[in-house]
Amino acid sequence: MMRSLFSGVSGLAINMCRMDVIGNNVANVNTVGYKGSRTTFDETMTQLLHGATAPTGALGGSNSTQVGTGARLGTIDTIFTQGSLESTGIDTDLAIQGRAFFVLSDGASTYYGRAGSFQIDGSGQFVNPSNGYTLQGFAYDRVTGDFSNLPSTLKLPLGEVEPAKATTELNYRGNLNADSEPRGTMSQSAIFYGESGDVAVLTDTLDGLKADPAGVLDLLTEGDRLAFSATVGGVPVGGALTLTAGMTMADLLGALEASLNQVEDVDGIEVTLTPNGRIHVATPDGLGKRAEVSGLVIQAESPSLVPRDDFNGLAAMTQTQAARDASVFVEESTIYDSLGFSHIVRLEFTRLLGANQFEWRAIVDNGDTPILSGGTGKVTFNADGSFNGFFYDAAGDIIPTRLSISPTTGATTPLEIELDPGEPGGFGGMTLVNADATLEATNDGFTKGTAVDFRIDRRGQVVSIFSNGVTRPVGKLAMAEFVNPTGMVRIGDNLFQASVNSGKPLIGTAGGAVEADVFSGSLEQSNVDLAREFTNMILAQRGFQASARTITTSDEVLNELLNLRR
Repeated sequence: MMRSLFSGVSGLAINMCRMDVIGNNVANVNTVGYKGSRTTFDETMTQLLHGATAPTGALGGSNSTQVGTGARLGTIDTIFTQGSLESTGIDTDLAIQGRAFFVLSDGASTYYGRAGSFQIDGSGQFVNPSNGYTLQGFAYDRVTGDFSNLPSTLKLPLGEVEPAKATTELNYRGNLNADSEPRGTMSQSAIFYGESGDVAVLTDTLDGLKADPAGVLDLLTEGDRLAFSATVGGVPVGGALTLTAGMTMADLLGALEASLNQVEDVDGIEVTLTPNGRIHVATPDGLGKRAEVSGLVIQAESPSLVPRDDFNGLAAMTQTQAARDASVFVEESTIYDSLGFSHIVRLEFTRLLGANQFEWRAIVDNGDTPILSGGTGKVTFNADGSFNGFFYDAAGDIIPTRLSISPTTGATTPLEIELDPGEPGGFGGMTLVNADATLEATNDGFTKGTAVDFRIDRRGQVVSIFSNGVTRPVGKLAMAEFVNPTGMVRIGDNLFQASVNSGKPLIGTAGGAVEADVFSGSLEQSNVDLAREFTNMILAQRGFQASARTITTSDEVLNELLNLRR
């Protein structure tokens, strides 16, 4: 009977311990980064009443007879399941997705935790505000461009000044519209027929022209006067012709062509007769709007000034193609000299006729800043629209490789800038396809700036943001992983320390040696499941009640035994 009493006592003890763990879990249901615990029980020593016997002869064997003496606490385990993430919008709030831990230090010892409610102290350090422990990371060395191999306290460079940097390259990316070549005017009349009834040809006489194949009446007669008027490139022109015997369509077209080509610097306007008998006027594509023919009128009248309406109706010109100049695409970029003064570089790309190429020229500060060399050239494209080559015009015997300017601000001169349009044969830089122009440029220069903000990306990299738009790495958060995280020791403040059974920490960075993601502006919530805890609470209560009943029942049996003497 004494065994049952002690078994009941052990049941009371372990269920009371289980309630302690459950109570702690429930109390921390809203604790940031808290990891819940659980209890496991083991049976205690069992008393052997008699041992097992082996089968002998006709007798079979018998099992041993044992009686237990109760239960004891086996383990109290920490459950490191992922907690849900809550967005807070505070940049210094950090949450981990994965098995890793933040690394903190008090200057003497190292601690690990999941709670990411950090703040920045007066010296720019990331700290746990409840105890002042500093967040550890791998500092970035701006001289070498490498991150440190040993973790140290992460510190933001508050008020740090980023000196001005002169621009050394302009990177051009985007499209120039392929539908950008210059075009000339095209216009044509109605169909004329010759005296034979066929469509008119150059050798047909003017006084034998007909309005249709079966025409009886002539459109023109000897002595008629033909007048031409038009505007060529905005300049009015005109001419006249008196019809004489034997005059042909070739004479008419020649006179019209001569009148249209009389404008200075305009040449090459052609007046022809199409195979279907139409008068056709075409201006050179290369001249664009400079040779645009508009308002062309061919009028005929008799010697008595009576209009030849039938002829005039057929000679009315209909425009089939409007003139346009070569497209000019402009991209303006802001660059900086060594003193941080800004300059506007304007590149103009003018389409050339008959080839996938453009002439380009640079203008700096509307011409106020001198260009020393490399200010003009050509850019060419392949038949598929990919970039082919970017060329500079020679300056004497020297072919420049950069745009060289002379700032008038007192900055270092010359300021040489590489113009980078992309890789030949590729579509990653400048292209020439039939789509809207989207050309834009970026450069590597900037003016002086001051650190005004920061951000932390998913790989735990802390980046300082300067007022001039420049970003610089500050460091990367140190992340720790353990072979056996349940072997760590809780020390309070949502922190753990390594133990001999947790294994040595593997310290690295998120996305590198450590498989984890960091979310800035979020916090990991407690992983305690209230429904499970309330269920476990009921089980613990029932276990405690049953153990208590074991004690009271054993007590009653002992009382009956004592009453046997009476």
